[in-house]
Amino acid sequence: MTKPIFKVISGPSPTMDGIAKAITWGLAPVLSAGSKAADQLPHDSEGLLQILHFRNQTAKSAHQRSGWIGGRLFNKFSGEDANYIPISGMHLRQTLTVVGIEPPDFVISSGQYQLRTDISQDAVAILSKVLNISMPAQP
Repeated sequence: MTKPIFKVISGPSPTMDGIAKAITWGLAPVLSAGSKAADQLPHDSEGLLQILHFRNQTAKSAHQRSGWIGGRLFNKFSGEDANYIPISGMHLRQTLTVVGIEPPDFVISSGQYQLRTDISQDAVAILSKVLNISMPAQP
């Protein structure tokens, strides 16, 4: 059976916002505003290429660690996955467009998703070719 192209991790919900505010005394929006803004704004092709390349390298490291029990435990507790990369809704939409897949309407820019690594590697290859940038080979 083929794995899904992407998985939905989270989308905006009033419950999640309420929990975040309770845990951080209402400072969560202030503390993470920069990170959220970076994930919700579209990047140019070079910026998207950098994001995808970094996340692919992280998945490659998770794959290398998965060969022994300590590495599998590390991956489990750190949330790293050899088969999927974490990605925001905005970057997911951009990446799917690059590889020629129409993004579904339910993908929202503030949502969090996981994208299959082969799709992100395809996007890196396409962006590298379009931008004429040489990237190190992916596994």
